[in-house]
Amino acid sequence: MNYKILIKEFLGKEKIFLEKGKSLIVLLGSFADFDSFEYCQQLSTQSKTLAKHSINLILIGIGSEKSKESFCKFNKIDIKKVFAVKNADLHKKLNLNSGFVSPMPAIINLLIMCTGINSRGTIKEVLRGYFGDEDAESLFAFDEDINLGPFSFFKGNMFNIFSKKQNLRPFELATRRLMNMIEILSNWNIYVPNSAFLTQRGATILLNENDEVLYEFFSESLLGYSNKMSAPLSFIDDILN
Repeated sequence: MNYKILIKEFLGKEKIFLEKGKSLIVLLGSFADFDSFEYCQQLSTQSKTLAKHSINLILIGIGSEKSKESFCKFNKIDIKKVFAVKNADLHKKLNLNSGFVSPMPAIINLLIMCTGINSRGTIKEVLRGYFGDEDAESLFAFDEDINLGPFSFFKGNMFNIFSKKQNLRPFELATRRLMNMIEILSNWNIYVPNSAFLTQRGATILLNENDEVLYEFFSESLLGYSNKMSAPLSFIDDILN
């Protein structure tokens, strides 16, 4: 499958891919998906790694142009690298996992996936958010404000109560996820113009300069956007170093 040709044909936009360099294509589910927020927050901190390897980032998410604008602003992602699609047609053409689908409303299906049903590994990932991870980096700087909606009660150093190491401390990831959830729920009508695609899973595809696939990962579960969640983008250095 030629990913570039398919995506170009589907989006109908010019200059999606730069002529030089590698391409990192990240297909998100809905812009309101927890995975979409977390993954892009990881990507926003890895700009130096992408530049080091001459990698051009292309992000495609389900939602409206307004969804995209709010998403990019909150997650500090360059909006020029992000494309919005109104439905999951492209995801279907790429044979991506649609998540748990039933006659019930999509939000119920999503909540069912949160329990681990048809979403293996989700419970383990939820627990990692509370217990921490010695193999993952910390998320909050010492004096960084922890904003829960419009309120800021804590700073990053509060997690030192649990551990003073530089790895992912207990409750740190759970707090980040709470911050993301507050943002999504507070702006639900912006992030979710159509709730039918809430369970749609995404994919990550890395192409070299000749459009050959160097890496691909297709998500099968909620909170499972990488095969190594402690370091979601480690595949870049593993493959290219």
